[in-house]
Amino acid sequence: MPEKPVIWIVDTSVFLNVLDVPHFNQKRGEVLADFERRINNKDTFLLPITSVIETGNHIARFNNGNQRQIFARKFTDQVLASIEGESPWKPLRFPEAEDIEEWLADFPNTAQAGMGLGDHIIIKQ
Repeated sequence: MPEKPVIWIVDTSVFLNVLDVPHFNQKRGEVLADFERRINNKDTFLLPITSVIETGNHIARFNNGNQRQIFARKFTDQVLASIEGESPWKPLRFPEAEDIEEWLADFPNTAQAGMGLGDHIIIKQ
C-alpha cells in the first residue's frame, strides 16, 4: 500500500547532494533514490530561502574558480526552475520585511537554545 503524500523541506545538505557539489555530495546516491521514491509517492518538496542562500554560500567558497562558475550556474538554473514550477520542489515564499522582523524578534530565544538563524528561519517559514 503506498504511503500518503507528505510535505518535505529541502534543506541545504539535501540541495547540495542533488546538485552534486563536491565535498557536500557524500550521500548523493541515497538522496536521489529517496527523492525518486518520494516523487513516485506524489510527495511535495519545499525549498526554503535559507537553503537557497546557504547553498549559494557554499558554492561561492570554492577555491577553484572554474568549479565555482560551473556549480553557480547549475545552482542558478535549479533555483530558477523551482520559481518557474519546473522542478520537483517549490520555493517557499520569499520573505517580506515584516517576516524578517518577526523572525528576528524570536531569534534570541532560539539562539540561546543553540539554534542558528538559518534553521530558525526554516522553522518559521
